[in-house]
Amino acid sequence: MRLFGPDVDGRIRECSADDCDLVYLDTSRSGTRRWCSMQRCGNRAKVRAHRARARR
Repeated sequence: MRLFGPDVDGRIRECSADDCDLVYLDTSRSGTRRWCSMQRCGNRAKVRAHRARARR
């Protein structure tokens, strides 16, 4: 039994954040989404990267 149809093959992803274990369906047009949520994991990753660049 399939939970999703063939149109979502390869779009089930794990969040790229080190501290997140969520799995999500990538519904972005390009299929390159990295985080489960931009408001949660994506924002934290971008803040960490910004602070690391600012420290240099």
